[in-house]
Amino acid sequence: MNRSETEWLGAKPGSIKMLLTLTVICLLLIPVVAGAARHSATTVAAEPILRVKMGSNHTKFSVAFPDGGWLQNKRGKKLKSMRSGETFSWSLPTKKGKRVDYQGESIYLYGNKSIVKLNNSLYRGYLQADITDKGARVINHVGIEDYLQGVVGSEIGSLSPAESLRAQTVIARTYAYASRGKHGSEGADVCDSTHCQVYKGVGAERATINPAVQATRGIVMISDGEPIATLYHASCGGMTSDNDKVYGGAPRSYLRRVICPFCRDGTNFRWSRSIKTDALAKAMRGEKIVFSRLYDAEIDAPGAMDRVTNLILHTNTGTHKVRGTTVRRLFDLPSTTFVVGNRGLAKEAIAAATPASRPSGAKPEKTVASIRIAALVDDASEGPNQLIILTASGLKRTLRPEEGWQTIGLHQGDDAVDSSSEIVPRAVPAAKRASTGGHLDQLQLFGRGYGHQVGLCQAGAIEMGKRDWSYRQILAFYYSNVALRSLDY
Repeated sequence: MNRSETEWLGAKPGSIKMLLTLTVICLLLIPVVAGAARHSATTVAAEPILRVKMGSNHTKFSVAFPDGGWLQNKRGKKLKSMRSGETFSWSLPTKKGKRVDYQGESIYLYGNKSIVKLNNSLYRGYLQADITDKGARVINHVGIEDYLQGVVGSEIGSLSPAESLRAQTVIARTYAYASRGKHGSEGADVCDSTHCQVYKGVGAERATINPAVQATRGIVMISDGEPIATLYHASCGGMTSDNDKVYGGAPRSYLRRVICPFCRDGTNFRWSRSIKTDALAKAMRGEKIVFSRLYDAEIDAPGAMDRVTNLILHTNTGTHKVRGTTVRRLFDLPSTTFVVGNRGLAKEAIAAATPASRPSGAKPEKTVASIRIAALVDDASEGPNQLIILTASGLKRTLRPEEGWQTIGLHQGDDAVDSSSEIVPRAVPAAKRASTGGHLDQLQLFGRGYGHQVGLCQAGAIEMGKRDWSYRQILAFYYSNVALRSLDY
């Protein structure tokens, strides 16, 4: 692949200084790389094989063999030969007491050309069926690179820009590699659903996906020498979230909040919902909260349009708190980032929480020879508090100092940032309350984003790809302090 074992995200050699730096690094790494080369000359690691759990418990399934194949047991004994186009079918008996075929056994189904069809969907690799008197667990054994062909298009869309597809491929590979054994109790590594990554096999393969997989073959993201948790979501709505604020646990240095000015065209960048009070009361009864009248509602959140910790309901039976995640689940909301209130006040709060428009002319040059401003954005009323710059070593961020920004000097042709620019939002009150009297017939919610909002924003990544950002720069924008590593296969 002509890549070093590890490269820092966003690095683009384009200056003498960078070249000298890389030379020094390469000299320091010579003993390690040479040692690795001597080792790999005798032992080359095989491509990792993933065990993908296909669906849940199967009471019946069928496997067709387009090019013929065979069945064998776990001891390697051949059970049956299959002709081209022939189908093997299995089902639980409908009558009680009837013997279950292959009960207590694991059977393996191989295609002559490593392709089989499970219930009318084609998959690469081979299948394993663990059969009990309750049903069958079906597992697809497939090489990680073939697995990615059936994942990437399902997760981000095969018509996305090439660099966006490459970024998603690295994310998907890293996730799969780091998740080996996640479903260990079921004899699998990952599943084929959104619980892990949506995997549809050959049916999801597209001509645009294969180049992305090949161009990034074996590349994963690491932090502290280990593959990272590559969380991603459909649209952040202008700002991602810290992992610990969403999932709890320890903060991860590479999953920190990022201001994202690129996802305005994404699904549910802004959204609204109206919930009738009767429907709200009915749903709350399942949470052991009973009321018939809603007088007011407010949110417990760090700020306007930030992640909602609790929705607070003022009712005829008192004040009740409902977790934001519960509200999202009950009413199928796109995210837990929303405000409540009358439409005018909510719109003002949304405008205040909207980050900069996409940086004009914001495509980084292929070779970066000097520092350039990529974005100066935030939602603070006193002005932008985050500077994002593009350097020869990648994207860097810095926060506004306490004394404020100061322009030290500009090269001829550079433009100063005008404080009246739309990247500096105006100050407005936060819409945290829904009413100030009477009772409410419905609850109005206005929100941003789609998904958990941690890690990479896919809508933003697609826009960045359209603007010719490389996959390394896209990844560097959303994941802090990580490196790329090429696996040895």
